[in-house]
Amino acid sequence: MMDITKQWGKRLKQIRKAAKLTQESLAEKTGLSVEYISRLERGVSQPSFNTLESLVKSLNTNAKDFFDFKGPIVFRDKRQEARQKKKYIDAISPELQKMEVRELTVVYNVLKGLTGNPR
Repeated sequence: MMDITKQWGKRLKQIRKAAKLTQESLAEKTGLSVEYISRLERGVSQPSFNTLESLVKSLNTNAKDFFDFKGPIVFRDKRQEARQKKKYIDAISPELQKMEVRELTVVYNVLKGLTGNPR
């Protein structure tokens, strides 16, 4: 099992990349050094609550996303959210094309259950 500091650092890197930021641009937005962001992403350093708050604001996400290691990244910015949504739809579409009707029926029913749409 990977230790939590390394998992957290890996998640920070995922969020930063999903936000289309380099370490340098994130450093500029947060006032942190590039070296420190690199240490955080490698799991060598741990952030303070002030640092976490700065990262949350700069990356326009929620603090919980930094600890939900396998969950989706949810951006508060509508443009980022739209890009993220398009990325998921584009990734899902080719997979749907490969499925048989019975598999598509299952996917459809799952989606209906998630959206609460009884149609």
